[in-house]
Parts: sequence; structure tokens; C-alpha cells
Amino acid sequence: MSGTVETYLLDTNIFIYFFNGETAVRDIFDKLFSGEIVGAYCPLTWVELLCYPGLVEDEATAIRELLQSLERVELTPEILDRAAQIRQVHRTPLPDALIGACALERGYTLFTRNTKDFACVEGLVLVDPFAG
Repeated sequence: MSGTVETYLLDTNIFIYFFNGETAVRDIFDKLFSGEIVGAYCPLTWVELLCYPGLVEDEATAIRELLQSLERVELTPEILDRAAQIRQVHRTPLPDALIGACALERGYTLFTRNTKDFACVEGLVLVDPFAG
């Protein structure tokens, strides 16, 4: 074993499934909490989660605490340029372009249910927890 821990960038939908108790994402969170893997997120995910309809303050607090325990990928000029390129070439919605660019620029595997939204992005490694 090389001692290197793999890092996954979690798409916003993965957090939503986790907070809704979806068993398909439980394994990745168990691995995150045990330190077997490292979890990261795009700052846009913070915003997307905290504006979720019907969110109450206890839930918002739980979201913030979980996100603060993970790596936040900073939106560097390189990531912003990559997001613009993804959006321009593939007409990808801005949130997906930013999330994909974060994973791609950092060399992280993107953990998402929406693999079709990212399939056009060359070099991006995707994992869908619902794909059996």
C-alpha cells in the first residue's frame, strides 16, 4: 500500500442523498468518516445545499458541520478558466461546469449520480453510487 488516500469530489446531489438517508451513498460516507478516503466539495455545493427548499436551521447546521470536515476546493483562476471552457464547449450549466472543473483540475474522482451531465468532459473520472 502506497499510503496515498484517494480524494473524491462529491457532487451536491450526493450530499442531498446522504441527508435524506439514501443507502446507496452510505458506503462512501462511511469511508469518509473512517478516513479511508478524503472528501472534497466545490464551494458552490455549500450554497446549493443551504438554499434547499424547506431547510430548517438544525439541518443547515448539520450541513455546515459536515462540509467543514471536508476539503473545500478553492475557485482558483485555473479552475474558473476550466469551468468557462467546459461551459463554452459543452454548453454545460454553470454549476456543473464549476463542479466538474474543480474535480478535473485537482485530479479528483467526481462522485455523482448525474454522470450524463459530466460524460462529455474529457479526462473527468466519474463514479455513480447507483450504477450497481
